[in-house]
Amino acid sequence: MVTRSENDALTRVEGDAPMGQMLRENYWLPFARSESLAPGAAPQRVRLLGCDLVAFRGQDGTLGLVDERCPHRMASLALGRVEGCSLRCIYHGWRIGADGAVVEVPSEGERSAEFAARVKVNRYQIREGGGLVWAFMGTGDSPELPPLPFMAVPAEGRSWWRMTVDCNWLQGFEGALDSVHLNWLHQGWSDPGKPQPFPKLAPSYDIEQTAYGLRTAAIRQLAPGKLHFRVAEFVAPFFAFSASRQPMIATDCSCFISVPIDDEKHILLFGVWDETGPVQSMGSFFDGLDPDDLLAGDFHRGNNWGQDREAMAGGHFSGFTRSVLHEDLGVQMSMGPIVAREEEQLCGTDLAIVRMRQFLLEMLKSQQAGEQIDGAFAEYAAGGFLPFSYEAEAGADWRLGGQRGKLGRVVEAVI
Repeated sequence: MVTRSENDALTRVEGDAPMGQMLRENYWLPFARSESLAPGAAPQRVRLLGCDLVAFRGQDGTLGLVDERCPHRMASLALGRVEGCSLRCIYHGWRIGADGAVVEVPSEGERSAEFAARVKVNRYQIREGGGLVWAFMGTGDSPELPPLPFMAVPAEGRSWWRMTVDCNWLQGFEGALDSVHLNWLHQGWSDPGKPQPFPKLAPSYDIEQTAYGLRTAAIRQLAPGKLHFRVAEFVAPFFAFSASRQPMIATDCSCFISVPIDDEKHILLFGVWDETGPVQSMGSFFDGLDPDDLLAGDFHRGNNWGQDREAMAGGHFSGFTRSVLHEDLGVQMSMGPIVAREEEQLCGTDLAIVRMRQFLLEMLKSQQAGEQIDGAFAEYAAGGFLPFSYEAEAGADWRLGGQRGKLGRVVEAVI
């Protein structure tokens, strides 16, 4: 259990909050799918760590990320026109380049360039990688983009979905390390005629701390002499790798990224990748949904986040029939914007969540003590693992699984 002050430290990111400072100064923050920013298309509002920004892609493909408000009269640049590799405010025609420089102030005539050179615009570093667009909001030098496994996969080997979630970033993230809820919340999506990705048995947990986060093993006893391992990777501060559709698709991996918008909202990016070739379609899970706004529509407390009680009466367990992520996010948002973690009654299967919170609190202590934070993910690059899910003989050691390029095979899977 965390205290109220620890909960505030973990969840609050605005202003001078320690968590916000740590994320701002050390990490690239992914916020959109690359495909969502087309050359010359309308600029996008972006809110990160309580700051309002706009992102745009110039007609030549150049990316820009600047404060949302025009420095002249504070009109929203989300209303602006993309011209070349710059953004023109529609109010008085001020034009701002992707590099953050004001390049034209039409009302100043011949003095335009001289006047523009004196105007300050906050511009932020922006890059693409792994099919995502990333922002660095720190004041110092940025690290390289994180060397995570999906970054090196070609476009056909990965898929991403984005959604805006009305609760704090940690609340959404914790579900990625909670294996037990799979037995309950998502059972309405199981096809009884097909093999399942995990057995519906209560697991025991084993946790191993790494230099970059945690390895969390949910271990289920099958028939005598058989175990099932489902191992997830927590890569601090906000990446979680899960075994996705393994063992049915042996090379399938998924990623949850929970990026704070402000104290009470976050961006969830959910991705699936396959390092061996084209990723198999997730169409059965997300058919008809907007990949840039998966929760679009009537999804709020007033209608129980779209829960369908008729579907429940007809046999669907949760009543969230749009997607498995609607199930996750419905229950997470139902807790409120910032859940009172000091009031929780935790049990043995919450061990991974407890350890993850402890790891983040220790990171904050290191940050405040002036110690180096591994924003370059050098520790993961040196010794990171992939998630996995498979059956093994009794006595097998789950810690031997998940090596990059081996996908965790310590025995032949029995499916």
